[in-house]
Amino acid sequence: MGLTVRLAVLALVFVVSGCGAPDRPGTVDVEALERAIPAGLVPDHPEVVTVVVCPEITLDGLGPVSCTAIIAGVDVPVKVTRPDRLDRMVVSSGVTLVRAVDVAAEVEERLVADLGDVDEVWCDPPVRVARAGQQFTCVAIDPASRAHRFVATLSGTDAAFRLELVPKG
Repeated sequence: MGLTVRLAVLALVFVVSGCGAPDRPGTVDVEALERAIPAGLVPDHPEVVTVVVCPEITLDGLGPVSCTAIIAGVDVPVKVTRPDRLDRMVVSSGVTLVRAVDVAAEVEERLVADLGDVDEVWCDPPVRVARAGQQFTCVAIDPASRAHRFVATLSGTDAAFRLELVPKG
């Protein structure tokens, strides 16, 4: 059974500073754009976007520009439109993100179904790109306050995962 709740990376519209001035520059401030992209791609956890690289973006060019972001260790293509007449740009990526809170909820469901009561489950890191082999480390606390470690390994882009108990010791 796969996760039913997935977080898709959605488009973001924002204004790039300095582009609306009467003496409008011929290029976009790429450094400012690269700093703004993480909050647009992963608003709840922009810290998982560790690198963003964009080429120089001229205002008079045609079509979108391709950038690259590293989200939770995975290279992700990012599309950036050139500024419109209101100096807004749209940033988007077609990847699907899986949130740790959703994985934890499903781990808890599985454990309760198989073993009975579970007090608490949490997983880390906060977000992964939905790709086979990506892993979350999870901890489940049983009613006796004992911690049990699990690894949830994504099996594909549909956010389904395999759950394995990590042996103690």
